[in-house]
Amino acid sequence: MSDDPQSPPPGWSQEQPPPFRPGDAADGWGPATPGQASPGPTGGGPGDPPVPGGPGSAWAPPPPAPKPGVIPLRPLMVGDIMTGAIDYVRREPKTVITISAMVGVVAAFVQLGVLAATSSDLAEVTSSDPSQIDPAELVPLLVTLLGLVTVSAAVAGVLQIFGTGMLTHVMGRAVVGQRTSVGQAWVLVRPQLWRLIAATLVVGLVVGLAIALPVAPGLVLLSSGLTVAGAVLTLLGSLVAMVLGVWLTFGLILTTPALALEDCGPIAAMKRSWRLVRGGFWRTLGIVLVGSIVGQAVGSIAASPFSLLGGAGAELTTMSVFGLAIAGLVTTMVALPFVAGVTALVYIDRRIRTENLAAVLAASAEGLSGQ
Repeated sequence: MSDDPQSPPPGWSQEQPPPFRPGDAADGWGPATPGQASPGPTGGGPGDPPVPGGPGSAWAPPPPAPKPGVIPLRPLMVGDIMTGAIDYVRREPKTVITISAMVGVVAAFVQLGVLAATSSDLAEVTSSDPSQIDPAELVPLLVTLLGLVTVSAAVAGVLQIFGTGMLTHVMGRAVVGQRTSVGQAWVLVRPQLWRLIAATLVVGLVVGLAIALPVAPGLVLLSSGLTVAGAVLTLLGSLVAMVLGVWLTFGLILTTPALALEDCGPIAAMKRSWRLVRGGFWRTLGIVLVGSIVGQAVGSIAASPFSLLGGAGAELTTMSVFGLAIAGLVTTMVALPFVAGVTALVYIDRRIRTENLAAVLAASAEGLSGQ
């Protein structure tokens, strides 16, 4: 596989390993085929006595897994995933920080624009006597504010998708020991950008419907005046919505890395995520949740001086607006690469565990090292 940035990272979209099926011998996970002798304790024929210090004996540990990049090519422990999410930043600091900074800077400028456009009107409203506020003047302000916030959130969401896709490619290449420039990451993610946006929207729609539909009957009863029945049904629906929301969110959490690294469509990526997470749901949930909490916590701590600057005083000033924007930038630059790295490594780990991807990655890394 060449190091051409136009081609996908090695071991991903072009030559996928076959899915694991119990009983397959070719992938090294299943039993031997009928008529084929299974190796004995020393790697020889059946019944051979173990040799002290020989392979597979109690005297010598198994050889370590190859590690051409940021992770060992074997089923990953939680520590391997967290360490790998840090090591790829150390390995490619210029690329990772540049991508995160681009996302954060654009988002900060959008936030600055929203705050600058509404700060004077908001300050006037908040400083006025509530009894003197004319609702006819308040409604247009709220509509304008809602529109600006919606546009800001949409731009931030697209930037997050853009940054996560690029960082996923950086991680995918770092696993097999390849380095990636910002230009190479952009070339790899550019033809996938609209598919990444579509996949994110579809996942959000599915999760949103799963949360809204169980609660809807109770709200309808409440609006009809059936208070007790509506309250009970709303409570039960809320519990169902919470369970469905968590189940679907983490069942589809690997959609972005599947689409980026396998170069497939949105629906195919969602199906891949669902199949990969199946059988490891709680482990996937725990690792991604811990990674997200750690990333956001470290980002918030790093941004705390600017957050304090932005929150100082009761009024919005130029300094406070600037402080809030810088705090958002710092949080993004710290949290985005770590969370994206953890999610990509969870995807790789699920494929190693279910599809013996480690063998493909090891062969790709060996081929690249020989070039």
